Amino acid sequence: MSLLDPNKKLKEQKTIGKIYPLFFISIILFFCFTLERISSAHECRVKLGAEIFLEDFPSELQGKSLGLVINHTSVLPQGETLYQALLDKGYKIHAIFSPEHGFSGKVEAGTEVKDSQVENIKIYSLYGKTRKPTPEQTREIDAFVYDIQDIGARYYTYITTLKYVLEAAVEGRIPVYVLDRPNPVGGEIIEGPLMRPKYKSFIGALPIPARYGLTSGELAMMMKAEGWVPETVDLHVIRMKNWKRSFFWKDTGLPWIPTSPNMPTPETAIIYPGSGLLGAMKLNEGRGTPYPFLQFGAPWLDPLPIIKSLSGGTSFGIELEAVTYTPHSVPGKALHPLYENNICRGIRVHIRQEEKFLSLRFALKLIKALKDQHPDKLIINKGYLNQIFGSDLLNRYLEGKISYDELVTQMEKEEKLFQQKTRKYLLYE
Repeated sequence: MSLLDPNKKLKEQKTIGKIYPLFFISIILFFCFTLERISSAHECRVKLGAEIFLEDFPSELQGKSLGLVINHTSVLPQGETLYQALLDKGYKIHAIFSPEHGFSGKVEAGTEVKDSQVENIKIYSLYGKTRKPTPEQTREIDAFVYDIQDIGARYYTYITTLKYVLEAAVEGRIPVYVLDRPNPVGGEIIEGPLMRPKYKSFIGALPIPARYGLTSGELAMMMKAEGWVPETVDLHVIRMKNWKRSFFWKDTGLPWIPTSPNMPTPETAIIYPGSGLLGAMKLNEGRGTPYPFLQFGAPWLDPLPIIKSLSGGTSFGIELEAVTYTPHSVPGKALHPLYENNICRGIRVHIRQEEKFLSLRFALKLIKALKDQHPDKLIINKGYLNQIFGSDLLNRYLEGKISYDELVTQMEKEEKLFQQKTRKYLLYE
């Protein structure tokens, strides 16, 4: 005789019969929810100007010969290059123009780049014999298309290249289409004095702050309207979708492509407007190490008192760490960096709150601490410092001609002036 209760067995079968449908419904709901989240994430990510350009190709450019101003960052989110996407759609590319670091983005800063070619298309270097497209190079071009990822710092030379392209376009009566991209350091923080005309150079060709808070498209519009390039330039900005001024790179949903050999991460771009100044002060700014611009030091530096004077960086939304490192020569990134093969004592910056980190203010506080604690060790390259800072204010402070408060107060006035001036050029909220 069976020891199992037949009524109990029947109840178990009924229960199992109820559970299986619920299980399958749960699985279906889970997959639906996951697909919805993936779809939502795709909808919310920033849609590049290049994507809009390809989807809704301007009718006036049909059958026209294009001159692309691009480099290795001119890539769609799926990984396809802009030039290949245009070729696949049957559009004609007459020539390509590449900025500093070359078409590949692998040439060290300051190194001249030679002309080359890809897919039988001539690549003219705008960081070689010429830095501005010549009439001979543009004679058969019907339109320029500019699509380069920038980092929002005045002394990062891609925006100077954009300026020169706009000027060449006027001379050749060629329209320019700027395919807009995110400013990876956001569009709300503005830092630095306005660049004085006497310090104008290829590393700073516009009267804007070091950290200017605009996209390339917005800046191009400002160049035109403010007369920094001829106002007759035929400029077309292809706007992004879903980008907001409060966004940092992590908010875009886009993959990061190092914009140059020493810009490996979005965090590097955030600190660059500040720590980029340190190269003019006999400090190794992380070149020749895995952390360019995010760490800095020298054999003579005592990091602990400086970290203490900066309260560990907490007021800036960062964390400061005392480190010891040795810069090495890295071909294509840092050939013979300062203090090569010498042990440096220094500081590494860990960014914890991007929206709170004023990188230029931090650099000025750091320089003040260095001046106080190592007054005989700071060797300033005055000409270079004036070029990248954009004025002689910082040099005057270092020479004791103005106080630190006077330096910051004057800088704040110029930042507010620039912020007011930019309002009419903003394409995004």
